[in-house]
Amino acid sequence: MERLKAISGLSKQELLVNRSQTLRCHPIKWEDTSESGFGLSNEEQLVDTPYQFSLSSNEHGRVHGFFIDEIFYIVWLDADHLLYSAQA
Repeated sequence: MERLKAISGLSKQELLVNRSQTLRCHPIKWEDTSESGFGLSNEEQLVDTPYQFSLSSNEHGRVHGFFIDEIFYIVWLDADHLLYSAQA
């Protein structure tokens, strides 16, 4: 939770351009995952681009969600990296 708190201090731009091996923030390509979307009602209107980022290198999993303006809305905390399990 402390790491998530620290990351929440970053702006949208800072998160998206950060090339840290720890964060690895990038868009989600649903066709490469075990899901076809978040499963939210009105998802097409809410979600421009789905994103994921890591909380730390190879630990604690990933955070999945989307931005509306400067606010990142967390949809899933994926501790076991299950979203990309289809690639295994």
